[in-house]
Amino acid sequence: MADESPARTHQTEDGTTLVEIASASNSDEAELICGFLENEGIPARVEHADARSILPANLGQLGDVRVFVAQDDEQRALALLKQREQEFEQLDDETETVVTDEGVADIDESTPAEKE
Repeated sequence: MADESPARTHQTEDGTTLVEIASASNSDEAELICGFLENEGIPARVEHADARSILPANLGQLGDVRVFVAQDDEQRALALLKQREQEFEQLDDETETVVTDEGVADIDESTPAEKE
């Protein structure tokens, strides 16, 4: 998930420095990361690698979709992502569980689904 190479940064028009905190192989995964961070109160932005439009998506980092946050939020965002990853790795594969924004939750098959 998180890229081990030096963080990419850039300035927004309002002068905010954005820092890359994660990269994903596709837009869906990047949007999930972005949504998780935003739910935690950290504004995040998804950006496609510059070469994405001219090269195949399976070309390694050139095809990555990147997640950026403001430099002031970088450490908190990285800590939250690390915590979320650790919770996921500790899941017992034998039970039906899911990691939500509130943490690990058991799936109760006897509970009726919520109506939309």
